[in-house]
Amino acid sequence: MQKVFRIARLELSLLFYSPIAWLVLIIFTIQSGFTFTDMLYSQETSQQLERPLNVLTRVLFSGDTGMFKAVQDSLYLYIPLLTMGLMSRETSSGSIKLLLSSPVRLRQIVFGKFFAMMIYSLLLVAILFCYLIAAYISVENLDVKFVLGGILGLYLLVCAYSAIGLFMSSLTSYQVVAAISTLAVLAALNFIGEVGQGYDIIRDITYWISISGRTETIINGLITSRDIIYFILIIVLFLLLTVMKLNNGREHRSSAAKSLRYFVLAFAIIVIGYVSSLPAFMGYYDTTRIKDQTFSTNSQEVLKRINKPVSITTYVNVIDYRALYGAPKNRIADISQFENFQRFLPELKMDYVYYYDTLMYRDDTTKTLIEKAKNKAEANGFNFQKVLDPAQIKRKINLIPEENHLVRMLSYNGKQTPLRMYDDMFVYPKEAEIIAALKRLLDGPGLVGVLKGNNERSTDKNDDKSYKAITKGLGTRGSLTNNGFEILDVSLQNTNDIPTDLVVLIIADPKSEYSPDEIQKIQKYVDSGGNLIIAGEPGRQGILNPIIQPLGISFINGTLLQESDNFDLDLIQASFTEGAKQLGLSFYDKAVVTFPGATGLSLSEKSNFKMRPLLIAGNNKTWIKNGDFDLSTQKVAFNPKMEKKENVPVAVALSRKLKNKEQKILITSDADFMSNVELNRFNLNTVNSSFVIRMFKWFSNGEYPVSINKEPAIDKKIVVSRAEINWLKVIFFAIIPGLIGVFGAVTLIIRKGK
Repeated sequence: MQKVFRIARLELSLLFYSPIAWLVLIIFTIQSGFTFTDMLYSQETSQQLERPLNVLTRVLFSGDTGMFKAVQDSLYLYIPLLTMGLMSRETSSGSIKLLLSSPVRLRQIVFGKFFAMMIYSLLLVAILFCYLIAAYISVENLDVKFVLGGILGLYLLVCAYSAIGLFMSSLTSYQVVAAISTLAVLAALNFIGEVGQGYDIIRDITYWISISGRTETIINGLITSRDIIYFILIIVLFLLLTVMKLNNGREHRSSAAKSLRYFVLAFAIIVIGYVSSLPAFMGYYDTTRIKDQTFSTNSQEVLKRINKPVSITTYVNVIDYRALYGAPKNRIADISQFENFQRFLPELKMDYVYYYDTLMYRDDTTKTLIEKAKNKAEANGFNFQKVLDPAQIKRKINLIPEENHLVRMLSYNGKQTPLRMYDDMFVYPKEAEIIAALKRLLDGPGLVGVLKGNNERSTDKNDDKSYKAITKGLGTRGSLTNNGFEILDVSLQNTNDIPTDLVVLIIADPKSEYSPDEIQKIQKYVDSGGNLIIAGEPGRQGILNPIIQPLGISFINGTLLQESDNFDLDLIQASFTEGAKQLGLSFYDKAVVTFPGATGLSLSEKSNFKMRPLLIAGNNKTWIKNGDFDLSTQKVAFNPKMEKKENVPVAVALSRKLKNKEQKILITSDADFMSNVELNRFNLNTVNSSFVIRMFKWFSNGEYPVSINKEPAIDKKIVVSRAEINWLKVIFFAIIPGLIGVFGAVTLIIRKGK
């Protein structure tokens, strides 16, 4: 080791007697400073504007815009400049002959030069530590461990680049050629992950070889044994290749023998790396304070109950607009979306089935179905010979309920449930949806009954008034069917008794009166302790009051109106009450739930239920308007002589203890608050969708949707002023680079003088 250290010291002295080493340090400091101070300045501006900040450590250092990402993207430019002369300088000057004839082993020469680069890389790390210190004094409760993990990832990346650069330098006597060759190899290692993605074996090999994304996982907070071993193996591979290359000049071997040695080494490295990347052999360490790279405790409790094999089968309709997500060339990216799931279930099996069939709700063209399928398959890289036709796929599974879209079937213990893709920016199912599906297989779904037969709101239609988005919306992440519930249509005409195992029964805006027999069935369900949601509308008081009056509550005659400068008078913006907070159904201050066209609720003091108003229409702007009127053709205004403004409950929760359980009933004076159109309102900031989800969570006693709440982030405050941030800019753009430049200049002048 003494000889290795002496070679490293000599190499460092040569490195720092070159202006390149100093220039790299200066440029590295300034470039990193631009990203860090710009992000800090931007977040401080948002704080002044009273915008909420969250997880500032991640914002400043990771993600697509953080400092570590910028550093990672530029390192490939710096390292070849530093490594290009490590061996080529010895070759061009002839000193390599002295080294080879000296009592020093080849591996000591190679390891000594690499060790010098490792020490130089620590200087880059020292600069990153300066930014860690700056962030520590700038952000309250900085997640230091997260930043240290990111620095480790970048250090490993620099070392890997250095090993590659050392090998390329050994292949030529020209330093420029060595630098360009190193850039070419780094580009190839980033690109090779895209090669052979349509073929299973080739895809796995090229994916492991690829260096792309290795550091991103670490700087985003998750250190895996796979990535650490990858960097170690890449370093070992190129160091040994360098030793073997130099040794070729001292040994007489045939070209075939030399090639075989290289092949055996590369094969051994790839095998070790591939085996270490298998889920069963992987280890994980989450560097984040709040463990946001790990499934929540609740999710892990569900996963611990799994004692049989779990599989995910992805059914890909090649003519579906989402087909590319399941295409062979996207297989690695697709599987990686479930890596956190595999972390806890390493034996998870994932299969893919390709087919073509007619899409629902899609405009047809003049092309036949098979023509469209062949064109789409060719465009997205599917082998059409392996694509099942409509008859073949129907013999395997009925995907009509999924509208023939791309869907995954999660299977466990002989049962299966769908995992869908969603029409939002994330597309893939995340922790909440995956765990809800798994829990549904373990415990069964939460059954939600929806009364039908009297023109109630539909759960199957896409029109504005219906409830399909929140109940059966296949592409809606927040729909009940994607969060562990199952929707059952209940017809009073075709059943003797309403099922008593329902999480809740919904009665929403019936257009015709229920018969005495039907009312009796509803009353029997209530008397048995069944949970209930009743959503009324102005004009439906006579239909629903006979059902709710025995509960001690009734709908008020007339229509609620609310003064507004920007919206229709009948758009009620209801506020949460203290009762909602007690039940966990409230949100932030001034949060509103919109009720487009509502009546009021009157509460009786004589009731067997405990009543809690959840939402109130008021703020001295609300009154009840009786009689017929048309806001589209009439000018309606508050009449202080005949009307009065008051606070009116528009949503009330009722509860009582019955048969060793708590019975829950929710009555709202409007049925539109969870309609398709209202959940997608864009001209007003509302919490309708979130309120509905919490509402069903309350009814299911927290079973569904599955709670994945984690410890809240505490690094949410910047404690430096804008002036102090400007001083940080001076430090990182002028003082530190200036000191490095002065020290480097003095060193070079002294060297030149000697």
